[in-house]
Amino acid sequence: MFSGVIFVHDLNYFYSLLKIKPPTRLSMIETLPLFTDLNQELIYFLADLKAEEWLLKTSVGDRTVKDLAAHILDGSMRRLSIQRDHYQNSEFQNHFDSNEALIEAVQQLNRSWMQAFQRISPRLLIELLKKYEQEVYELFTRLKSEDDAVFAVSWAGEQVSANWFDIARDYTEKWHHQQQMRLATERPLLLSERFIEPVYDTFMMGMPFHLQQVARVGGAEGDHLLVEFTGEARLKYSFVFRQQSWQRSEVPPTKTPTAHVLVPAALGWQFFTNTFRNKSDYFHSVKMNGNQQLCEAAMLLVTVLS
Repeated sequence: MFSGVIFVHDLNYFYSLLKIKPPTRLSMIETLPLFTDLNQELIYFLADLKAEEWLLKTSVGDRTVKDLAAHILDGSMRRLSIQRDHYQNSEFQNHFDSNEALIEAVQQLNRSWMQAFQRISPRLLIELLKKYEQEVYELFTRLKSEDDAVFAVSWAGEQVSANWFDIARDYTEKWHHQQQMRLATERPLLLSERFIEPVYDTFMMGMPFHLQQVARVGGAEGDHLLVEFTGEARLKYSFVFRQQSWQRSEVPPTKTPTAHVLVPAALGWQFFTNTFRNKSDYFHSVKMNGNQQLCEAAMLLVTVLS
């Protein structure tokens, strides 16, 4: 099996192999207006890099800054090929005997693309990103928000997702990979509230499925998990254990939470995207009150596959 990180949108192409219960839908997360500015920030950032900075290692396994930039392009071009052009390469129509076999195939797919782009100049990579990130944005503008998306959001436990959720997931992918590149090159992160609030809104959609199916953390009827982000953005998300399952609650209970996690907004995304590879080493940066097991389980939420 190939080592390294598997990016979440890759698995969505093979989502029919997964059997998971879709969670309750909440209100729509609006990210489309942010794509143009996010893409522009990416182009400005990459255009400013020195030759040696493109080769710096990131926190994502052995991926360099150039590898992650190429990966963003890969995701966009594959989306355009499948969703806009209705083209599907026959090698991805195979059936896999196990998730391990599936992950191995996807990992090889990622590696082959990044290896091929070692031959491509940074200037050309920037030009391709500028063109195809814009074309993905134009594709998104033509979609109806509530229609079924081509790709389900697997880490939220959905077999079918609405377009707005798939678009929001794509936004978080592009945002967090850019931040990983910025960390590697010691450039300022994009942590303004307008950029980061929809990231956490989207990530928290996956918390009920994570607690129920992945972390397998149960509870007593009425138990309440409060996840609060502080600093650059002040956000609160409540999850309640009702009828033997965790559910997102838009109206939080008034009683003291069973577990209360206070997370610096500048750091939380690094837990949820595996930018922190050994997460427990960074628990000291998070304030945890109440049920410690539930607090720690919440911080193990993953919105990428690795």
